[in-house]
Amino acid sequence: FSLVRCFPCCVSLLEEIVPRFRILVMDETVRERMSEEDVELLAKLEEQNKLIESDLRRKTTLKAKDEAPSPPTQRQSSKPAKNAVNHAIDQVLKKLSSLSASFRKSPNADASTAAPVTEEDVYLAWGAVIAEWDEMIQKRPKHVRQLVRDGTPDAVRGLAWQLLSKSFDSPLKETYADLLEMSSPCEKTILRDIARTFPQHDLFKEQNSLGQESLFNVVKAYSLYDKEVGYCQGSPFIVGILLMQMPEEEAFSVFVSIMKDYGMRRLFTPSMAHLNLCFYLLECLMQESLPELFLHFQAQGFHTSLWASSWFLTMFATSLPMTLVFRILDLFFLDGMEILFRFGLALLDSSKVQLLQMDTEGMQRHFQKEMWAIHERNPEQLVSMAMQV
Repeated sequence: FSLVRCFPCCVSLLEEIVPRFRILVMDETVRERMSEEDVELLAKLEEQNKLIESDLRRKTTLKAKDEAPSPPTQRQSSKPAKNAVNHAIDQVLKKLSSLSASFRKSPNADASTAAPVTEEDVYLAWGAVIAEWDEMIQKRPKHVRQLVRDGTPDAVRGLAWQLLSKSFDSPLKETYADLLEMSSPCEKTILRDIARTFPQHDLFKEQNSLGQESLFNVVKAYSLYDKEVGYCQGSPFIVGILLMQMPEEEAFSVFVSIMKDYGMRRLFTPSMAHLNLCFYLLECLMQESLPELFLHFQAQGFHTSLWASSWFLTMFATSLPMTLVFRILDLFFLDGMEILFRFGLALLDSSKVQLLQMDTEGMQRHFQKEMWAIHERNPEQLVSMAMQV
């Protein structure tokens, strides 16, 4: 992704916050009047922009750069460039921090009263972070976390998920091609469930569409890759979320990371013992933080498996608007399964007053239909609540 190409109006902001980035948008006549140091800096910045845009294997590139000797002038010009990147990120983080603090004090307040954060601000910060990802994640992890917590832009979300899950350069992309050549004993079951996965979404609603084909390929490949789990209902929804953000090879690599590195596969094992453990843990958390609601559910015989199964098995994909589901995944890649419990408790707390007045049928209807509409109107309020749990 190219900041200058995607956001022409970003030029004035770049000139204000990061003066050295001006050279990215100057014409050739201006370049002729530049100093030798600025010309070298321009070459470095344009090279970083091309690396992001062409989605090259960053680690390999960085390793090659480390091994190659660098002229003294290049080393001297890299310092102001990194200072400019850090300054740009600091400026945006200050604005985002101010906005977040204002929202925590009054979630229903008008965001316009807080420090203004423009779309250009956010893209500028994310572009700088992605261009120097390895260094940023090692030396400024708190700043990366804050950017993710405040919302990952749609245009970079797929790449951000790959980087956060350490799947960007995964060799599984090659394994994936081999798995597609094999047959899975789960193929008929997968095909049956594909039509039920996001049936209203443009990518998947057409039978035999490219989206459905990609969804089938990734789920089938995983059933062969992890034969103990094989195929389990619910997993196509997680894969579908990934396919909305990236091609299928990358989606497979990230899905494997979600299942193995983040521990989600334990929910899908045949015994589903860990899923029941999650139900128990959620009940304990309810008993501690929402005791009145917990007793109401107990009195109504409203077992946790009736309403929380989809929360864990689809990562809320069937329960909340997609905007919120993307935000949950953003945070999941930071904090793992803890985020699922945070959002679960936030959902219960946000609907506590209504749920206490309902019987089992009413609560079931609320979880299946009404909850979606409630949080579609103000998704960031739920995010704020979840992060305070």
